[in-house]
Amino acid sequence: MLFLRETYLIALNSFREAVRDKIPYVVLLSAIALAAFSVLLGEWSVFDREFVVKSVTVSVISISGLFIALFAGIGQVQKEIQKKTIHTLLAKPVSREAFLLGKYIGLLALIALQVVLLSLTLFSVLWAIDGSISAPVIQACYLVFWELAIVLAFAILFSTYSSALISSIFSVGIYLIGHLGNQILKEVYFAYRISEDGSFLHSHGELVYDIAKGIHYIIPNLFRFNASMQAAHSITLEASYIVWNSFYALGYSSVVLCMAALLFRKKDFV
Repeated sequence: MLFLRETYLIALNSFREAVRDKIPYVVLLSAIALAAFSVLLGEWSVFDREFVVKSVTVSVISISGLFIALFAGIGQVQKEIQKKTIHTLLAKPVSREAFLLGKYIGLLALIALQVVLLSLTLFSVLWAIDGSISAPVIQACYLVFWELAIVLAFAILFSTYSSALISSIFSVGIYLIGHLGNQILKEVYFAYRISEDGSFLHSHGELVYDIAKGIHYIIPNLFRFNASMQAAHSITLEASYIVWNSFYALGYSSVVLCMAALLFRKKDFV
């Protein structure tokens, strides 16, 4: 019960601190402006206006959430360490696990609020252009939240042992590789493999492919959370797919936070 209370209080304070910060508002207003700008893109594009609005705005929700995870997630932990206020927190005593989990939950609540507000913006834009607010759009926004939950967990992990700049670079790297992992694996496969008989072009081709496949399975597959095209084409995802990816994100985030707790427990704040 004490652990839960500590986690709740830290989460509440982290959320309040993040809300008072100017960065989330700048990111949110910029994202809303881009979502509104997607209407003009739809007018200029050869594609259907509704198609462009849905695909662009869902991507904007994901990217804006990434910036919030970087600036708020990494910034809060680094600020506590640099300003030495973490000494006061851990001396109360507050467990290091409760500190990290509270930070994560508080910032995840901020990301959830951002996803909801931008989703409502998307719905408003679709209503204004007589578009359809269908289940695929809601599913796409829901999956974006879980995608950002994984990215935030990595941002917390990296911020426990490296500087803010390095943590940001690593987090962006996870985001990019997570989205491009499938494509990278395919490129490696076709680069080292003969299409006719299936043999490898080079003697070390199989080793390179196995290494790429291992990295692909270790790095989170964020591409599975990208449903912008399904939303744009009004393709409803199966309920089992939504549920499975929710558990995937929850489990992956839990593992990453456990790693962060182990590293944070060994860190010496002197």
